[in-house]
Order: sequence, then C-alpha cells, then structure tokens
Amino acid sequence: MARYLQGLGGESVLLGPPDSLRTEADESLFADWIEVPERGSSAEDAARLVALCRKYDTPYAVMDDYRGDPEYQQILRNAGLRWLQQFDASKPWEFQPDLLVNASPYERREQYLPWLKDPAQTRTLFGPQYAVLRPAFAGLTARADGRPVQRILAAFGGGDDRGAIATTIEALAGRLGPDVTLVIVSGAGNPRREAVAAKVAALPAGQVEFHVNPPDMIQLMRDCDLAVIGGGTMSYEAAICGLPIVFMGLAPNQERPCQGWQDLTEARYLGQVGTVTVSELYETVANLVSDDTARTEMAAKGRQLVDGQGTRRLVEALLEREREDA
Repeated sequence: MARYLQGLGGESVLLGPPDSLRTEADESLFADWIEVPERGSSAEDAARLVALCRKYDTPYAVMDDYRGDPEYQQILRNAGLRWLQQFDASKPWEFQPDLLVNASPYERREQYLPWLKDPAQTRTLFGPQYAVLRPAFAGLTARADGRPVQRILAAFGGGDDRGAIATTIEALAGRLGPDVTLVIVSGAGNPRREAVAAKVAALPAGQVEFHVNPPDMIQLMRDCDLAVIGGGTMSYEAAICGLPIVFMGLAPNQERPCQGWQDLTEARYLGQVGTVTVSELYETVANLVSDDTARTEMAAKGRQLVDGQGTRRLVEALLEREREDA
C-alpha cells in the first residue's frame, strides 16, 4: 500500500515494527519508521498515532493490528482521523473505522452488523478482491487450466509449519508417479527447517525440491500445477496463479478462510494440521491429480476472485478517490 501511495505522489510513515525488520528497500519507501518497543495502554497507543498524524499533517491511517479495542478506536474517531482497519470477527467488540477490511472469502457484512457502532459510517470491504498482493502478481500471464500435474507446491508460511510439511512429505513424496515433483518452501525462521531438510536429503533424487526463502517465489509458484498450503496470504497468491488448492489450516483463525475458499472455489479443506492423516492427504491430492475437470474449474474460480487490484481498491477507498472498475 505504501508503494502504491508513493506512485500517487504521497508518502507513508510506519509505526510499530522493530527497526530490525527494516530492509534496504524500506529506506526509499517510508518517510519515517518509528519503532514501538513496548505497547502502552489503549489510550497511550492511540494518542501516539494521533500525534504522529498531526505531525505529518494527515487524517489518514491504515491499521493492521487486532489490538485496537473500542477505547482506542474512539480516540481516533474523536481526533477526526479517517482510517482503514484490517480486522476479523474473532473479537466481537465494537468497530467504528471508516473502512473495515477482511479479504477472507468467508466474511459477510451481515456478520459484523451487531458490532458496528454506526453501520452507516463504516464501509465494509470484504472478499478476495481486496487482498493486498505484491505488484508483480497483478501482471501474471495465466497458464492453461487443467494442465497435467507435474509440480506440487507445499508451503505453510514463513514461520513454524507445525508439522504440516512433514505430513505432506510422508503423504506425497514419490507416491504420485515419477513425473511428479513435490516443491517444498520454508521460511528461514521455521524451527522445523533443519528436520525438513534432513527428510528431503534422505529421499531419492528428483522426488522433492526444498527451497528456503526463495528469491523469486512468484515464479516458483507459477511453475507449479497444484498447491498444498495453509489458509493465510498465500491462498490469494495461489488463486491468482491459477493453482488448484488443498488446504491444511495452521491455526483456528484459518478455519473460516479455508472454509470460504472451499465454498466458493471447491478447493479441498481437510482440517487443521495434526488432525489430517497421511492417507487423507494422499487420497485427496491423488484424486485431484487424476481429475482434470475439477482442477480446471477450481483454478478458474480462484482467478475470478483475485485479480491483484486489491491494493488499488483499498487505497483509493481510503482517499475517497475511487474509479470505476472496468
């Protein structure tokens, strides 16, 4: 979003994350990066944001923090800020931002109405069309749907995969024919990374590829033909790449998104990691590998839901300068 704003001639300030996360690219992206080592009370944290907005003479803020309770929000409202808030219904408290965002395919405005302080004041932007993806995803050229499955992506975010990769290796490695390769992606911070590497090293050559923080994740995903993933941001990336998806949730908050993808695209949601058996995962993937029609329909429905324009839609809604979609 900061990059899109920059293209409009604006500038952004980042408040909260530790300075250790700042990259070289961030130097030109953010006018300032303000670390908050310790959270204070809701009143203190809200006052900090209000003061920062006044310093930079802006009424606009983007919140991606689930701790903005009703007291916090009321302070922002009293200060006259216009803010976009990423949220979900896991905490049924009072919401009052100008824009309430949740890209999950499961969310509906009616679910939130009991919690909106003033429904006429808060616009809800729900669904995968509001997913914020890297710009390169918007320019992807679609591959043919229903193509033979030769490469299966298995990725579960940058942190702890909670045993999902081990289950996937046991279920799929070398079991779907000599022409099928399992492409595993792990973050460097995954505490199970070394154990996964040892499992892969013990397998016959060609069965599995193992990538840690690959430099071109977009191309890697695009070169695959099916995905076994969790219910996080990668679900939107897989959808825009035209990948049929099998889901294993990593946490309870992924239950609703995974169920939503299943309802809207017929993706396969098997349940939470730890409850999904090796045989269940194998049978589900093997059936999809042999069902060209199911994969074709799943891929087409996923691409219809995610077009890579979510960032533009959110920024222009925040700035009240929307243009009509083509």
